[in-house]
Amino acid sequence: MQWMVILNAQAGPAAKGDPAVEVRTLLHAAGISGEVRMVEPDEIERALSAGVTARPDAIIIGGGDGTVRSAAAALADSGISLGVLPMGTLNHFAKDLEIPFTLPEAVDALVSGTVQSVDAAEVNGHLFINNCSLGTYAEAVKRREALRREQGHGKWRAMFKASWQAFRRFKRMRMRVSIPGVAVRDLHTPLIVVGNNAYSGHVLHGSLRARLDEGKLWLYIAHVHRHLAALRMAWQSLTRRLDAADALAAEPVTEFTIESDTPIHLAADGEILELPSPWRFRIRPGALRVIVPKTTT
Repeated sequence: MQWMVILNAQAGPAAKGDPAVEVRTLLHAAGISGEVRMVEPDEIERALSAGVTARPDAIIIGGGDGTVRSAAAALADSGISLGVLPMGTLNHFAKDLEIPFTLPEAVDALVSGTVQSVDAAEVNGHLFINNCSLGTYAEAVKRREALRREQGHGKWRAMFKASWQAFRRFKRMRMRVSIPGVAVRDLHTPLIVVGNNAYSGHVLHGSLRARLDEGKLWLYIAHVHRHLAALRMAWQSLTRRLDAADALAAEPVTEFTIESDTPIHLAADGEILELPSPWRFRIRPGALRVIVPKTTT
């Protein structure tokens, strides 16, 4: 079996050492050959393109959700299997795949795992694996990156400060949502989240999605008008199942369009997308072949 392993040189353990040596040793012991590379973030897409051209049995990506999103975009509908080594801050996709978080356990799970087809989602042709948000959260992500760039804050400190700044401003957006076969709806909301499959887990637990192959987008719309209501919704998202928050409406769709007359920030898998309105969302059923532990159902 031939694998190509691409590790983000600035992600988690990689930024503090050289996990490539450990990964090579683990793969060699498992009888798997292939190249293991440490790659700087701005070179990852080029490395992935070369990997797709080489056609290995699998491409293993080590990094956070943003890095995994790049790999998924390169491998969607390619027939090449994607393996994930969770090396980022949150690793939501790896959690939903039930990949262990230590390198030896993660490699072992991939080596002994099985291949499963899962869905991908996209907005204006840009793929995402977890979710895409419009409004308050995306604004906080944009502020977070500015704080990290301009003031050198760590990711968690920058996100906390950015979230507080975005919450203090608390502005609702006027948007139009068009779902095929359904009347156009005018919305006035601070937050919309589009999920690749349903988010029904508990925020403080590991996995948030029970399935990644339902073939549905889930549209979550926050119906809050004041700071207190927003705080209550945030608290409920921590103390209840995510889909049980009172002010968060949810519905399954396969495609839809959002329009706005004013600029609105979008964040896909925790990274800002600079895309003009309208935003066309669609699900791509079974577009990704991913390696999952045998225990995953």
